[in-house]
Amino acid sequence: MILFSVSLALLSAGILCLALLRHKPRWAENVFLVFLTLGCGSAFISAVDTLIRQESFVDRLPWSLPWGEVTIGIDFVSALFLLAVTLLCFLAGVYGIGYLRNGEHQQDIAGHFCLYLVFLMSLMLVVTARNAVLFLLAWEGMSVSSYFLITYHDGNEEVRQAGLLYLIAAHIGTLCLWVMFILLGTQAGSMDFGRMSAAQFPLMLAGVVFVLGTIGFGVKAGFIPLHIWLPHAHPAAPSHVSAVLSGVMIKMGIYGIIRLIMMVKHFPPWCPAVLTAIGIVSGVGGVLYALGQHEIKKLLAYHSIENIGIIALGLGIGLWGQLNQYHTIAVIGYAGALLHVFNHAMFKGLLFLSAGSVIRQTHTGEIDHLGGLLKYLPWTGALFLIGSLAICGLPLFNGFISEWLVYRALFEGVFSFPMEPVILIGLAIIALALIGGLALMCFTKAFGTVFLGQARSQHAADLKENSAPMIAPMAVLAGVCVWIGIFPQTMVSFCLQGAMRILPTATNTADMANILRPVQWMVLSLFVLIGISIFLVLFRRMAMKNMSVAKSGTWGCGYAAASPRMQYTASSFASPIVELFREVLCLRRAKARPQQIFPEKVLVASEVIDASEHFFWRRIYRLMQEVCGRMKSIQCGYAQIYVLYIFIFLFLILIWKVT
Repeated sequence: MILFSVSLALLSAGILCLALLRHKPRWAENVFLVFLTLGCGSAFISAVDTLIRQESFVDRLPWSLPWGEVTIGIDFVSALFLLAVTLLCFLAGVYGIGYLRNGEHQQDIAGHFCLYLVFLMSLMLVVTARNAVLFLLAWEGMSVSSYFLITYHDGNEEVRQAGLLYLIAAHIGTLCLWVMFILLGTQAGSMDFGRMSAAQFPLMLAGVVFVLGTIGFGVKAGFIPLHIWLPHAHPAAPSHVSAVLSGVMIKMGIYGIIRLIMMVKHFPPWCPAVLTAIGIVSGVGGVLYALGQHEIKKLLAYHSIENIGIIALGLGIGLWGQLNQYHTIAVIGYAGALLHVFNHAMFKGLLFLSAGSVIRQTHTGEIDHLGGLLKYLPWTGALFLIGSLAICGLPLFNGFISEWLVYRALFEGVFSFPMEPVILIGLAIIALALIGGLALMCFTKAFGTVFLGQARSQHAADLKENSAPMIAPMAVLAGVCVWIGIFPQTMVSFCLQGAMRILPTATNTADMANILRPVQWMVLSLFVLIGISIFLVLFRRMAMKNMSVAKSGTWGCGYAAASPRMQYTASSFASPIVELFREVLCLRRAKARPQQIFPEKVLVASEVIDASEHFFWRRIYRLMQEVCGRMKSIQCGYAQIYVLYIFIFLFLILIWKVT
């Protein structure tokens, strides 16, 4: 716990130093790197120490807040989230130094790095706060600092609109969290998490709190239909900020739900059904919307919603097991969710950083404007491929391990639970399989269109690979993805231990050693298959060493040379699936038909409409704008009128007190 306190002190010192270096970008880079390394390193060691020693630490500061003390603590669940926060934020911060160097807004770079450390410090306090007031203050600090990070390129109108949308959505969620914690604190008699965990809550109150928590935390997590800010904020932000937003900030919503489950413990029986249904809708909806996107960071943003859906499935089956006293199912489900939180931080951070590498060189994120980049950006292409294989949940990569745990919990639930929840759990299994297949198709589209084939525009001219400060963090994330995929025992053990802490009662863990046995056999079989394939290739080369082999070009279907126009675009590749789900996706097509015998231009364009945003939230947003516009007359600019407002307000308070 001392190391964690040192980390907070170092980050505070870094914030102060960067605030004084506003017009010295080179100095700011060095100061930022030093304090980022020391701060993240201290917190990372503190988290690892907690996981290895399996002990919780709590520290109370000498002064008090309203409704409780300033209390911070690290337990198993906090340590797992802190591990992801510190590792990804450090790597993304190092990447950001190279990404922003020699770019626009160089005079503001010290301020950007200062806000980045504020954001990091807020994330660390969110997962370690043990008092509701401190938690909400850290939550607000996280929301406000991330708003300024998103709007770094504020000269663009779309960026400003995306930031405003995020800020509105974040504070709607925060309002729900304030109401939720006030209800919990009133019932428990304290805003301290320890007192809340020891209290007993009526089922009706638990249901109300669950709804408020699902909305408040779900806005940050990106549950459909509360996700409207996410597809706009990720493309607007710098790529290293997008990586942190997607990799760890949206997981704060998941952390909040887990902490709520740990405090309340007993919920109405419909709560796990709601959580599972949210997982199905968010998972399938996210990947379907991703298939219809033409901008690479927006595509990745919708895949964040998809993976949040997978995590929600793990939490849903875990809560079902907890409420029905099936502790083994609960532990496996919670462990799958916890591991997918960490895994998603790694491979989604890798994918956003790789996308940023492409955008920095080509100055565009439009997939249909790219192509053939693998020969120019080989490291970026190879690392993007590793991230793509991981997010698709394929064996030998980390995404497969966490999805396997969720599958295992769901199948255990089908064979153990009574008939009522089995139907929804069966739908969850089908949804998880559908998510995997659609994700594989989506990233085949993304990688193939961006990195393979021929260039579709002039963006590929005179390209070169990015610098080491950008490639090295991506390589580390790729290494973690492969390490967990091949040797999952360490992280799975940590997540199983964390899952046991979520449950209100102790569990028998004798059968937990057999959970990964099928995975281990599958990994071993794949290595044997790869070894046999390598042997056959080498044997063929040796056997044909002295033989002459004639080579010729591949038949080009009668064309002398293929042109970029003959390639699949992102839209045409995904068209069969998008057409199949066109009613769900609200697909729109624009066509300019030929008007002459020899037409010069023909336009065919498609767009996937986010139904919940355009048909529901946008209307509410316009209504709010109209109401606020009419209320502008109150802001008249005369001091006398403002004094009158104060007098009226005090008069009303006096009447209320007298009566």
